[in-house]
Amino acid sequence: VSFYHHTVGFPRHYDFAEGTFDTCFNLFLNGKVDSGDYFEFLRKWFDRKDDSNMLFLKYEEGRKDTRKYILQIAEFLDNDVYPARLLADDEKILKLVLEHSSLEAMKQHPRRWCSDRTGYKPFIRKGSTGGWDELLTEEQAELIQKRLDEVFTKEELEFLGEQYHS
Repeated sequence: VSFYHHTVGFPRHYDFAEGTFDTCFNLFLNGKVDSGDYFEFLRKWFDRKDDSNMLFLKYEEGRKDTRKYILQIAEFLDNDVYPARLLADDEKILKLVLEHSSLEAMKQHPRRWCSDRTGYKPFIRKGSTGGWDELLTEEQAELIQKRLDEVFTKEELEFLGEQYHS
């Protein structure tokens, strides 16, 4: 659903401004989008999630506790340097990072995040999770679940989060 809104909102990049959700869904499900097969992409990175030079992040977790998420990224980048800098001086830098990475701040300055979308939905829409049912039919949800089940084990889907398994 997010990819669809992204695609129709960038007519100069995708030439899909008049495209339907069903067309976008079929292209996505079959890996016929610019990023290729999402399920295989996720599989490849999932297989590397425990590599020392890899930080596997889940958007849903970042939305639940952004402060913790930012500190996790800082620790990954350099545990000896960045967490201390963020937390110094009554968490001054961390508070700035939280403020400037908030959805509200991003919505105030959309041109920082994307090219012109005049006449289209804003690039930063809701920032929420779980809104797939606004456009996705039950049949389409089942097709996605079938594809996920082909690529991942039940345990792996549980690790990815509730939105990845039925």
